[in-house]
Amino acid sequence: MINKIISFINEHNTAFSGWGVALFTGIISISTIIVKIIIKACKKKADNVSELMDSTKSDGIYIKSELSKALRIKETMKETFPEYKDFLLVQYGSSVNSDNNLPSDFDFIVLMLGYSKKEVKFMHNKGTTNQISDSTNITHVDVVYRDYLSFLFAASAGMPYENSVIANGKLVHGHEGYFCWLKNITKNILFDRDFLIRRFDEKIIIEKEQYVKCRKEMINFDHDVYYVIRAGYYYITSIIQREKIKAFEKVIIQKDVINLASVRNFYDSFKDPNTRDKYVNLVENLKRNNSFTTISVEDIEMILSNMDLF
Repeated sequence: MINKIISFINEHNTAFSGWGVALFTGIISISTIIVKIIIKACKKKADNVSELMDSTKSDGIYIKSELSKALRIKETMKETFPEYKDFLLVQYGSSVNSDNNLPSDFDFIVLMLGYSKKEVKFMHNKGTTNQISDSTNITHVDVVYRDYLSFLFAASAGMPYENSVIANGKLVHGHEGYFCWLKNITKNILFDRDFLIRRFDEKIIIEKEQYVKCRKEMINFDHDVYYVIRAGYYYITSIIQREKIKAFEKVIIQKDVINLASVRNFYDSFKDPNTRDKYVNLVENLKRNNSFTTISVEDIEMILSNMDLF
């Protein structure tokens, strides 16, 4: 296009002098570069989580395709859970209502729709995803994968985490009807305290086994200490939650179990100040995705050996 314009100018020398051709050519060249930069900027993908959270909604379906692509949800499901064909992506935790100008971690849960013949129906990624973070966001994004129906059953039993996600979470990708169904089923349900305690007894056994397994893998195979500390956190916190439930009335409502998901409320549950400080350090390191230089496996063991609560 530019060459055609220059040829036109050369053919009409009486209208344009040599310096005019040079000047006009320069202007067009600069304009072309500017246009290319603008087009490139428009096509450039968002680099941080806050920008990727922008979405559209059509016919009851929330679409946040850029975020789903950045988190590699479809690829992960295809590799690990191939029998699941659809999903809900739910954002939960402090980032739902936080000021995104401040450093923040982002917690997501992928509720997988379908039926798997395998026993493994969940996965928790460490989720360090620098590609979708920048200096305004801490570089950690936590992603949990769960079977939709098993998540619903746990919520119906009164599990705090699941009920907190349902009540306070935000659907960012998927069919709105499936998420509304979770809300409608659980919001007016009455939970039986003794039944919930038995569920926690089973949960604690599983989490203890997971903690022991992670610790052995760290010692024998040099696996990341992060997984040991996280498993210890779940194990310890479930013990505290169970003790809190024992003090409840016979019939529990959703608000009661949601309060149990706010683990910072447990800081004053320890009689021993040193044990309390260790637990506070454990929670804050995990919640803020900080480095684990100030918390160790020995600290986890110390907390477990001093679980003298209330």
